[in-house]
Amino acid sequence: MFVKRIWLIVITFVLMIIMSVLIKNIFVAGVINFVIIVVGYMVIAYIRSKKRLNLLEENCNPQSFIEATEKQILITGKNHKINMYLCIDKAAGLIVKGEFQEALEILNTIDQSCLSLKNGTLLVYTLNLIICFYELGDITQAEEIFETQVPLLAPVNRRMVLAMKMLVAERYFYINKYEESKEQFQQLLKEQSSRRTQMEILFRLAQIEEVKGNISDAKQKYMEVAEKGGELWVASQARKTLEHR
Repeated sequence: MFVKRIWLIVITFVLMIIMSVLIKNIFVAGVINFVIIVVGYMVIAYIRSKKRLNLLEENCNPQSFIEATEKQILITGKNHKINMYLCIDKAAGLIVKGEFQEALEILNTIDQSCLSLKNGTLLVYTLNLIICFYELGDITQAEEIFETQVPLLAPVNRRMVLAMKMLVAERYFYINKYEESKEQFQQLLKEQSSRRTQMEILFRLAQIEEVKGNISDAKQKYMEVAEKGGELWVASQARKTLEHR
């Protein structure tokens, strides 16, 4: 951290000298230098965030994602609002890893006053909370939140629209409406999504086929999830299911 700050100061100083020489106006050079530094910082932050997210979404490695998130908390976590956002990320990693109780405990510590409808953080928090309750068997609590809070939360981008659709499909599964769940998941399978999402969809479809007695179809889907799902919880569950066949 200290070394990175030193380098940032050095780069800022060097850029200021270069701009002053080229423009010969200290004020204008200062403004341009400030803009360059801010834009550069935003680009670096975006790249770092994208790389961290890909650990979960494409590499299917929730543990590495959690560790990267914890490192990011150490870097930017002094900002209370950012810390809350990162804690939601960590909870999401734990959910994908299958550690639902620990994820719920983190979500219960979130200061909801830091969350926003406009940037979608309140929606992400709520969706994660509902999934935890479903997975932990508290269907009543999950249904109450789904019915009272979700209708008030609008997705703000394509990823959140997809997450909302996933929740609807998951809900049908947990309330034993398997045909409706299957229809929703099959539609989602046609949409562009991350490797993690694809694996989670296939896993649910496999479970539905198993419930309906279509063992061969279920086995085929379980095998794909087991092979391509990396360290995801659904991949681990798929492997365990196949071992007992």
